[in-house]
Amino acid sequence: MSQSPLISVSYISKATQDMGVLALMRLTDQAVQLNQKLGLTGALFYENQHFGQILEGPRTEVTKMWERIQRDPRHHQVRLLKMEEIGERSFTAWSMRFFLAKEIIAKMPNLTSVLDGLPENDVELLRLMRIAAE
Repeated sequence: MSQSPLISVSYISKATQDMGVLALMRLTDQAVQLNQKLGLTGALFYENQHFGQILEGPRTEVTKMWERIQRDPRHHQVRLLKMEEIGERSFTAWSMRFFLAKEIIAKMPNLTSVLDGLPENDVELLRLMRIAAE
C-alpha cells in the first residue's frame, strides 16, 4: 500500500469573533487530538482576531482538513497562502503548535503587522510564520 504524498497548506483567516484564552485553549486541544488521529502536524497563530496556520501531512487528510477549515463558522475571509507537495515535514514534533499573541510579538514583532488580511503581505506572512515556528 503506497502512502499519500505529503503536502503543506498555509492560510490566514479572520475570526468571526474575538477569541478569549479559554476558547483558544479549547480550539488548540481539539486540533491536537484530531491532528494526532489524522497524522497531521503544524503550527497555528492567533493575533488580533486573525489566524495564521501551516498544516502538513498526507494529501488526503490535509485536503479534507482544509475543506473543513473553509466551512468552519469561526473563520471568515479565509485565504489560502500556499499549498504545495513537500518531501518532509517541518513540524514533526507538533500535532499543533499554538502561538499566542504575546509569543508572536516576543519572537517576531513584524508578524503582527502582516496579519491584517491584505494579500500584499502573504509572502512575508508565510516566511515569518515558518521562522517563528522553528
